[in-house]
Amino acid sequence: MLLAGTSHAQYTYILNVKNNELEGKKIKLYLLDNAGHQALKIDSSVCKNGMVRFKGAMSQPVHFVELGFKNKGKSASLKFPLDSGEHSIRLEMGKGSNEQPILSGLETNSMKIRAESEQLWHALYDKYPLTTNGRTIPKAVFLEDLKNQLQLASDHPKDFYSLLLLYQTSASEVSLSHANSVLEAWAKLDTRLGESPLGLSIYKRQKNFIKGYLAAQVGKDIINFTVSDIDGNTFDSRSLSGQKYLIVLSATWCLPCQKQLPLLKALYDKYKVSGLKVVYFNNDDDVVRWKEHVKKNELTWINVSERLKFSNSRIPKSFGIYAVPTCILVDSKGKITYNSDQGDTGLDKLEAAIKQTI
Repeated sequence: MLLAGTSHAQYTYILNVKNNELEGKKIKLYLLDNAGHQALKIDSSVCKNGMVRFKGAMSQPVHFVELGFKNKGKSASLKFPLDSGEHSIRLEMGKGSNEQPILSGLETNSMKIRAESEQLWHALYDKYPLTTNGRTIPKAVFLEDLKNQLQLASDHPKDFYSLLLLYQTSASEVSLSHANSVLEAWAKLDTRLGESPLGLSIYKRQKNFIKGYLAAQVGKDIINFTVSDIDGNTFDSRSLSGQKYLIVLSATWCLPCQKQLPLLKALYDKYKVSGLKVVYFNNDDDVVRWKEHVKKNELTWINVSERLKFSNSRIPKSFGIYAVPTCILVDSKGKITYNSDQGDTGLDKLEAAIKQTI
């Protein structure tokens, strides 16, 4: 996916790629975002005399990049961190049909930290064999890896790649303890890195999550919000003052949300005669799909949406919510009496909470 946008580049790179097996073939270089998922820029060149040369600009000292090419009719790629400056690497094709291509010659601090990161990962995950159904990893092992990655970033406080590692690790788990651990690792970075635009974005995201998470705890006053309903009218949560209501944060693309929908509908039908209201958020920008979803499932409660992608939505974040589905129950005094994020993601305790609230 190519993202359009402007940037004020301060750093340049030259990447010389040596390869004798792709002569006359096109090689692409994708300049990726800090998550390593989306392409900010795509460059391409044909391999001539065993060499491809890429030259360009980037807005920070290190960027994730990906080399893409075809070999023997099969697409292949390699992702790695590229520092500013000039670098020469060798790209070698795997010998067997299933062997991956190999990159060598890039001896930067970023690559060394990346190698350490992968070694830490493999030391934990390789203990669990890969089967036809994938690899089942206990949550405790996943959390241990996150802890190791945060420590690795702290061990290299002056390297920009540590900031990229911290950025990715910070987005890998949503919990109060993880957010605090990320902030601890951030504080150990060189001031120049911590106060860079990327460093500050990491800091602000964790601080905002903690603020929202604590504000949405049971016993806290519900935060007021305004949002558009399905007809385009403004819905103000203060209109429900003195009433009992359930906030449901969902999305049409979320499979767990759809699995919970029959239970939520049944609870609403059962307790609406007792005054229970439901404010059902759709956290997506696909309005047509949302309206079809409401009509198909006969959702007669209050249907609202910011009409934004979940990553851009502000209301869920004000509750410290970065994943759906989540349900928050509010009593007639405006107090939160239940939050499914607090140990009840399966909604097993929701009906009991509704009975107690009503």
